[in-house]
Amino acid sequence: MVMKKILLVGCGHMGSALLDAWYRKKLFNISVIDPKTHKILKRKYANRVSIYKSIEEIDHVQQFNVIIFAVKPQIAIKIVPKFYLIKNKRILFLTIIAGKKIKFFEKYLAYPHQIIRVMPNMPAIVEKGMTCLVANNLTSKQNKIMASNLFKFVGKIIWLKNESDIDKVTAVSGSGPAYYFLFIEYLISEAVKLGLKRKIAEELVCQTAFGSIDLLLKAKNNTRELIKSIAVKGGTTEAAINIFLKEEKFKKIIGEALNAAYNRSRRLGNN
Repeated sequence: MVMKKILLVGCGHMGSALLDAWYRKKLFNISVIDPKTHKILKRKYANRVSIYKSIEEIDHVQQFNVIIFAVKPQIAIKIVPKFYLIKNKRILFLTIIAGKKIKFFEKYLAYPHQIIRVMPNMPAIVEKGMTCLVANNLTSKQNKIMASNLFKFVGKIIWLKNESDIDKVTAVSGSGPAYYFLFIEYLISEAVKLGLKRKIAEELVCQTAFGSIDLLLKAKNNTRELIKSIAVKGGTTEAAINIFLKEEKFKKIIGEALNAAYNRSRRLGNN
């Protein structure tokens, strides 16, 4: 089987997470363009990944099966037009750039191309990611399968019918890991205030989080039923849950946070 040739344009936090996962699989011929980290990447990946400082260093850019844009949305307008002269319509363009709509890429890539917009998240680095994808009308079934396979290597995937849902997904799963990290950090901090040593508090909180999610995924009960099974009347859990539920402040904060992320994603797409 001929190895698919992948060009990753940008290797920041998300790009490097994907690169690490795909590198471990040894199933792809991967090249990377990154002007800031190219020297570090060359040392890290040795001979198995081709590293470039700029697109000008690549002799034949139309050799790739997949070109993935993984740069910050603020510099997308400087990067995407550099690929304007690509005429090979078989190339699949993937973008994980937050906020940038498919029509942005259709505008700055000269020819009608197959384009898939992707929203992965950071747990991809440990192959536990959640990735949502949406394609333009020109994307072939074969390329959709190839995109599915790429991101199945780093976790679970969901195909969306409407591109407008990507901004919602960004607010929930794209940004979501940071919400959990923040909640976990607060639990650890407050546990230390109760008098526990930080190392013990970290183990208690992290294992509790891991076990709770695993239980939720495997149990037949929904979240509300699981809460009721722990928060027995007059018990310690009920006392804590009542604080969370008081005047729905906790729920309102979560709603405000999701809407802030959603609105920022939409604004990025309008720039």
